[in-house]
Amino acid sequence: MSLFIQVFICFLAVIAVGMRLSQSADVVAEKTGLGRTWVGGLLLAGVTSLPELATGVSAVTVLNAPDLAVGGILGSCLFNLMILGMLDIISGREPLLKRAPVSLGLAASLGCGMLGVTAAGMLLTQEDIPLTLGWVGVPSLLLILLYVVSAKIMTQFETRRRTHILEVEPEAAQYQHIKPAQAYLTFTALSVIIVLLGVWLAFLGDQVSTATGLGQSFVGALLLAAATSLPEVVVSVEAIRMNAVEMAVSNIFGSNLWNLAILGIYDVVYLKGNLWLDISEVHLFTAIIAMIMTSVAIVGLIYHAVSRSQIYVTWDGLTLIALYIGGMYIIYSN
Repeated sequence: MSLFIQVFICFLAVIAVGMRLSQSADVVAEKTGLGRTWVGGLLLAGVTSLPELATGVSAVTVLNAPDLAVGGILGSCLFNLMILGMLDIISGREPLLKRAPVSLGLAASLGCGMLGVTAAGMLLTQEDIPLTLGWVGVPSLLLILLYVVSAKIMTQFETRRRTHILEVEPEAAQYQHIKPAQAYLTFTALSVIIVLLGVWLAFLGDQVSTATGLGQSFVGALLLAAATSLPEVVVSVEAIRMNAVEMAVSNIFGSNLWNLAILGIYDVVYLKGNLWLDISEVHLFTAIIAMIMTSVAIVGLIYHAVSRSQIYVTWDGLTLIALYIGGMYIIYSN
């Protein structure tokens, strides 16, 4: 079977699973009582980030391609933020970030901090200051620790916020006909399928980079990032369709938190040495662009919270798309 036919089939499979995943996550949000924001930002984001984990671990351990793995992670962060701009265009007359709760800025800010640690780790390595514990870089350990701390902060914050909201206006049950065990089993099964598709994508990505002659940094940042971010795209679009904007936006920010924690995991499983020493310098630029894009999204959340204008395309949405296109062009040029 042709390589590109396999890629096409894999894309279709990810789209099909992603659509079911969004619906299943909404059921889990009701059955657990945790709400759409928490489920989107932590649980659903974790599942939709599993392709990045499977792809990168395979690239690092089997293919010995750490540059491809890191490019995929950071490129996925860029792609996820670009998704916000695309969703803003298709979400209707009211700006997407106006419909989302401003409290989602917490997850975005935490992600911006983790991107800063990532950029600092690469900068220190380029300056011949590689901080390590054994074979693992200190920045990698910090990323894993920061994700754990971020997840705890987000859980505590969302629990308090949701408790206050439910005291004012209790939610009506939508999925009473679905048993909790059935909901959890469906969600788990879909997660396993996403992992299997992610492993397949790892091998396809390496073959495409060889067949096209493109560098692993560019293939990781564009092809693998787009492919493994397909679940975020489909899940977010489906969430918008279900009028669950908070789940769509929290999934984007939460996925970036997961991605950066996964970057730390790559270093742990890369037993040949310090991962930070074996990646391209262009990834520092990618991390900085991701920080800028995250800052634009945070400003959009805060600004639109008090904005009364109703337009189809917002300045922040267009800026996110422009930054993504410009960033990809520079990465390709290098």
